[in-house]
Amino acid sequence: MSVDILRAADRVDVPWRNGAGVTSEILVSPAAGDFDWRLSIATIDSTAPFSTFAGVDRCLLALSQHGLDLIDQGPLVRLGQFESHSFAGENEVASANVTRPTLALNLMTRRGRCSGTIECHRVTDSWSITSEAGEIVVVVIAQGLFSLGAQSLAVLDAVRPDALDALTLTGVGQLAVARICAAV
Repeated sequence: MSVDILRAADRVDVPWRNGAGVTSEILVSPAAGDFDWRLSIATIDSTAPFSTFAGVDRCLLALSQHGLDLIDQGPLVRLGQFESHSFAGENEVASANVTRPTLALNLMTRRGRCSGTIECHRVTDSWSITSEAGEIVVVVIAQGLFSLGAQSLAVLDAVRPDALDALTLTGVGQLAVARICAAV
């Protein structure tokens, strides 16, 4: 089995496109130019508009214990911890009611090139996942203590197994799983 361990400590915060927040990139493909997909962790520390991304579908998962309120094209969307919301990158979306910094896992996929989902899993011992043919899987430690064999994993560390390889993590907590598939 081959797996990439992507340490949170190695990431660099960069400003959002609109300057209203910061994000730290977990993985992006391709690495240069317009991305097909990008997985990152946004730090939201104020009520502010999100950057718009035409032609991109987004899925946002609240990581912080207090959740995240969003305004998506007018209606208020309340996300509890580990709940997600999907929306078009063209939508006028803003954080709302932010009183303290909040973290959110953000998956963006270029419409027509690929699609993606994020889901959360509560784990109390060991947990395994295998990617399907043509699928990329990235697992982010959302909460708790986990290990991959002899490697300890910290909160917000991520792991990406090679295609079709099984990945088994041991620990207790929450795992966020991003799945990205090429468009057919």
